Amino acid sequence: MSTADYMNPEVLTELAGEWAVPLQGNAVIDWDYDRRNDKMVRLYKQGKQRQWDMDDRLDWDHETDPDDPLGLPDDFISIAGSPLWDRLPENERRLVRRHSSGWLYSQFLHSEQAALVGVGKILLTVEDLDSKLYAATQMMDEARHVEGFNRFLHTKIGLRYGLSPSISAMFEHAMREPRWDFAVLAAHILIENMGLATFGVHRERLKDPLARSFSAYVARDEARHVAFGRLLLRSYYPQLSETELKEREDFVVEGCWALRDRYVDDEIWQNLGYGEEAIRASRRSPAKREFRRLVFMRIVPGLKEIGMFGPRVQEALAKMGVLGFHTVDEEGLRALDDQAAVDALTQREMEFRRLDVQQVIDLGSAAPSDGTPAP
Repeated sequence: MSTADYMNPEVLTELAGEWAVPLQGNAVIDWDYDRRNDKMVRLYKQGKQRQWDMDDRLDWDHETDPDDPLGLPDDFISIAGSPLWDRLPENERRLVRRHSSGWLYSQFLHSEQAALVGVGKILLTVEDLDSKLYAATQMMDEARHVEGFNRFLHTKIGLRYGLSPSISAMFEHAMREPRWDFAVLAAHILIENMGLATFGVHRERLKDPLARSFSAYVARDEARHVAFGRLLLRSYYPQLSETELKEREDFVVEGCWALRDRYVDDEIWQNLGYGEEAIRASRRSPAKREFRRLVFMRIVPGLKEIGMFGPRVQEALAKMGVLGFHTVDEEGLRALDDQAAVDALTQREMEFRRLDVQQVIDLGSAAPSDGTPAP
């Protein structure tokens, strides 16, 4: 399948072709091999044990619906329910479903690559060895996610959009910062929580089985990534001065406003020629309100846990209408996430194991009849 590219060439030019962002900071090597962080060691073990190969685990031969490649419920589409949507003939609704799928997966593709680079920076600059070891497993996760989203866009959806300017600005700020924790705030506290919320819903509600299985695997990875960010920051931020914390609070508040108000799909409606009516409908849509609810249900408790919950942050969250989420039982939510992921993956995992056993049997049956070992 050929891929129609809707990425804005002017934005790419401004970001130096391949989005070249100067990196600052020092690479830190930890020579103390005896000092261990038990919680980070457990997370590292999970990171090793839960690696997966999408060539084996996902059925890429599955034929998706070309007009609705994710099986995206219409209530996920930001103009659904508007007078404009009601007027659209079915052939144009199919086009909207495809473009909405392409825009959504494009955001994840670009965000995963930015996270890949960000985790590389964290690996270089974080001080303790156990954190470096875990970050190495996450780099493999992020590489796999980039591969998967790009493959889905290229082979199943057939179009690609650019990264939302609000998310792009957040990552660029984090990459230019010499201090490693800004990359953790951007990737693990804000964007990974957005992904965790979205993939959890997709795992349950997407109608296409390939997209649903992919979401289940990615959601399980994202849960580890979020835990990593929290482990790093909740022990680090109590060491900072009031001035240093204020800088982080400014970054967090700006990032939250970006996710609440500026993470928008205007490019779809401009490319399809629907103009301002569609943009206005999209920004008022129930789908956007539900997205914000799910995302901030994850982000706000995380900010509280890492100590990024002073009066300024609370005031900003109250203005956004999301402060109340700090009372969410997130530990229970994480337990439900993990069980839902296990349930979603059980059937596919069992099928994978049967194939694995069959391959071993086939290798055994290929042994020469005289009893000598097969080459």
